[in-house]
Amino acid sequence: MVLATRPNASTGIERYAINLFKAMREHAPDTVAFVDRRSTVLDGPNVIAVDGGFRGWLALPRSRAFRDVDCDALVCPAFPPSPLALLGKAPVFRIIHDDFPWTRGEAMNLRGRFLFKHCEAAMARRYGDVMAPTTLMADSLSAILHRPVGTIGNAPGIDLSLAPAPDRGQAQIIAVGTIEPRKNYDAVLDLAEALPAPWRVQIVGRRGWGPIAETWDSRLARHEARVEWHGHASDAALLGLYQSADCFVSMSLAEGFNMPLVEAASLGLPVVCSDIEIHRRVAPPWARFAPLSISAADLAAIVREAAATPPSAQDVAHYAHAFSWGGIAQALIGRIKAARAK
Repeated sequence: MVLATRPNASTGIERYAINLFKAMREHAPDTVAFVDRRSTVLDGPNVIAVDGGFRGWLALPRSRAFRDVDCDALVCPAFPPSPLALLGKAPVFRIIHDDFPWTRGEAMNLRGRFLFKHCEAAMARRYGDVMAPTTLMADSLSAILHRPVGTIGNAPGIDLSLAPAPDRGQAQIIAVGTIEPRKNYDAVLDLAEALPAPWRVQIVGRRGWGPIAETWDSRLARHEARVEWHGHASDAALLGLYQSADCFVSMSLAEGFNMPLVEAASLGLPVVCSDIEIHRRVAPPWARFAPLSISAADLAAIVREAAATPPSAQDVAHYAHAFSWGGIAQALIGRIKAARAK
């Protein structure tokens, strides 16, 4: 497995790759991961440090570390493979999380468009298998890439068993995600102003791209009394914020899955989210759906109502059981075996 990891940072896609590798390591002990040697987010057995960055990615299939493994299948759960990987004997299994590069790629930088749009599209027909976390995204990617795309599933990005005991009732709202255009943080900031005191909004997510990221500091300054930005918080800090929140809010314009929503719901938070198709498929039964055109005042009313009616423990347990890394790892192993048997 080739994991896209960077020092002291990990996006939802990178978290997916890391957690899938950990599960694969349990179900298929000979699984190894190639990881940027500068990264501090993964250790333990079968982790192979390699040169990172663009040059390291491109040259990986020709590196001694890669050749010494002599792998039977190459899995890329976070990042497209180097084109040189297609020249090797091992089939490439690619997990693509979102159709964003093709449908809204203008918000990406030049390198991002090259790797995740043009390079990916050119290589996709030569992959041994292509998968997506949800059926909705698999259907969209299949039409874009002109090839079958399977559904592999998704699960929380952090270990929810490490969460502290809940401490709700503090009039706190939490929103989690990279600061980028799809997340629609303008709606979240407007919500913060529409909520009465002492309600506050906690935002967790690294600075991303687009106009929202470029003007983020000035936007925060206008809402500093009602909003606190935690940047790229540690897992422990994020779990603490989840457990002290009264409601999770996501007003995203589009998502490939929305891992933070699943994490929050699995911990029993009331959920208010935008009424988009992917949320209809992955949000919990107790979620409240808000149209993207909703006013800040109406959204504030829905949030307060949701926070006042938390889900039952039984409903939370049933929902959390549906998202398992072990199940995803077993599904991936099954697809690899099926492809090799052909």
